[in-house]
Amino acid sequence: MTMTTADSGVSAYAANHSETEHKQITPAFMFTLALVVVALAAGMVVTMGLGGLILWAVGATWIMLALLVVMTAGG
Repeated sequence: MTMTTADSGVSAYAANHSETEHKQITPAFMFTLALVVVALAAGMVVTMGLGGLILWAVGATWIMLALLVVMTAGG
């Protein structure tokens, strides 16, 4: 009688990621990133007025959609 994966358990075939190190993003980096994003948005509004705000919103929407596609693609 042959042995199947169900008989032996899938743990022998699954990758073990328990020893990988998880790097954390520092709060200082996130604060700096938020400051840059707000400064870019304010700069576009100052230079282009309401059109700059609209362009900023459209660009942010496309970036968020691209991020969602990347996060949900593949396995």
